[in-house]
Amino acid sequence: MRKWRENRRQARLRVYKERHRLWLLRYLLGEEEQMLLPASPLEREAMMELLDHFASLLNGEQVQERIRTLAEMHFQGWLHRRLSSRHWSERMNALFLIEDLQVKAMLPEMERLYRSKRVTKGEAAKLLAIFAQFDYSPVIAYVLEPKYKLTEFSYRVIFGHMSERLLRQVEQRFDELTRAGKCVFVDMIGIRRREERSFLLELLASDESELRVRALKAMAEIGMPLEAERLKQHLCSSHWQERLMAARLAGKCREERLLPLLYERLSDRSFVVRSEAAAAIARLPGGRTALRAAARTASDRYARDMARQWLGGGE
Repeated sequence: MRKWRENRRQARLRVYKERHRLWLLRYLLGEEEQMLLPASPLEREAMMELLDHFASLLNGEQVQERIRTLAEMHFQGWLHRRLSSRHWSERMNALFLIEDLQVKAMLPEMERLYRSKRVTKGEAAKLLAIFAQFDYSPVIAYVLEPKYKLTEFSYRVIFGHMSERLLRQVEQRFDELTRAGKCVFVDMIGIRRREERSFLLELLASDESELRVRALKAMAEIGMPLEAERLKQHLCSSHWQERLMAARLAGKCREERLLPLLYERLSDRSFVVRSEAAAAIARLPGGRTALRAAARTASDRYARDMARQWLGGGE
């Protein structure tokens, strides 16, 4: 019986959507001036699904602004009821709609949901991502003291949505982040190509190897050079991940004086470090000459094999 009712409801939804699709599209494109209000809850749901569909298809600030205004003026009550539902699925669906349609007027209701006892781990992570996307300042305090433990993936989504203004505030309170939050924040510097040289240099002196690795990775992605003497200590680290990222950064620096340091890493006990060192050498001035010498005269068999591999086997 439940299945029959749901199938009947979905059939009626499809009818409503087909009835309003063309008119709603014309309204969003500015070709219709008058708004046709839904006459029933099911018709309202159909129009919300159409708005969500058009929000992902139509580009342009004016169209997106029309979508947001329409949602805030006529569907805010419907979204509020969904956010207040006892059913987790209805609350999550409402959050996805709020995010897609950019309904910033729902921020007070979303904050009440976040502070409530019934909010689940998944909802909390989604709410923080929406707060970040809406440039909502309280998200900083929520990220520093999250209601539930956040994964690296959650931090990546949240930081990825943040504006430069919010990221600056997080950086100022970097020490208050969890370990996962710190690692992802450093990754985000490289992903978003943020010029944070002094901040990254401070992290290279950290006692935590993971932070040093992430800082080297970010510097390599940005193409931020590092002096040979400073690179040397990372190329000789006891952690293979740190040696790997140091070798990658050395390749981006493209300084010939780094050749002796990278040459030593051709004999590294880690295959990925040897491979990265050979790749870095190949990019440096005089690098192919150094690889030919290693292929012929290196005392370590692995170094000779890696050099030949990067030379293509024919030299």
